Amino acid sequence: MRTVERSPDAVLLSEYLRPVYQERWNVVGFALVCGIFLYLASFLLPPSYSATTIAIPIGNQEKLSLLGQLGTGLEDLGIQPSSRSNSPAMYPEIVRSRRLLGQVLNTPCPPAVDARQKPLLEVLSGPSRDRKSWEKALKDVRRMVSASLDKRTGVLTIEARAKSPEIAAFIANKLDSLLQEFTVLAFTSQASANRVFIEGRLLDTEQSLRDAEERLRGFREKNLRIGNSPQLLMEDTRLVRLLRAEEEVFITLKRQYEVAKIQERKDLPFISVLDPAEPPVSRSSPKRGMMAAGGVLIGILGGSWFAMVRSKGPGQPEDRVHRDSASPSVPAAQV
Repeated sequence: MRTVERSPDAVLLSEYLRPVYQERWNVVGFALVCGIFLYLASFLLPPSYSATTIAIPIGNQEKLSLLGQLGTGLEDLGIQPSSRSNSPAMYPEIVRSRRLLGQVLNTPCPPAVDARQKPLLEVLSGPSRDRKSWEKALKDVRRMVSASLDKRTGVLTIEARAKSPEIAAFIANKLDSLLQEFTVLAFTSQASANRVFIEGRLLDTEQSLRDAEERLRGFREKNLRIGNSPQLLMEDTRLVRLLRAEEEVFITLKRQYEVAKIQERKDLPFISVLDPAEPPVSRSSPKRGMMAAGGVLIGILGGSWFAMVRSKGPGQPEDRVHRDSASPSVPAAQV
């Protein structure tokens, strides 16, 4: 004879789910009410529109390496190439920086956004120009803007969200152009600093080269016959070695000076806009379908919990489970 007993956990679970099954129509009705309520509430929420611009950052590492074929790289002179400090990985943080967002707030809006072409700050926060309103507008526009860089493809995406589709597109496109201007300005200033530094080193090295030439010339004028003197031969060799070292440094700096002048005058964009932002046709939020589905899910969970709590009374369901476990088991099958 073999007895099949039900597990206490299975009994407990079935006891808890039984009131939910008994109240299933109430649960379904409550879920539908919650879904409909959230769906209708979505009409009261202000719409939000999202505009996106996609750009491809073009680094200057390749241009620098092509120019570097003229001689030794700038790293050999202790000068870091500007492409390292101008890495595209920094662009998302630059886009959301105080400097660029402040310029966006001070930019007059196009007629499509505001007929009087007021600055974006006045469009967002009114005519007030005090410090408090400025800081609030800056925080608001920072929350409206997001930027990301795909490390695999190197594509930069700038997204702006606003209550007006025209404002969203205006912010995204303006940040794109400001980022391009900032990178060009930053690279130009760095290239200019490199040129000034190399130019100063070139002047110093040219003077050192002349001094080395004069020392060698004076030594040989004073010592016309040095073949029979080992000491004079060693001195002559040392002066020649110093002269050649100064010549190599001078040649290297001269080449890099030409590279720096070319880099300083390069007028190439660092960011190529692939898709400019357009005013979106449909809103990005609120998403009424998702809100309705979330309301139904909340209603099912809430209705189930209420049904289990309401059915819980003396002897239910824990007492019933203990009573069942304490009673002798009834054989369910005999073999």
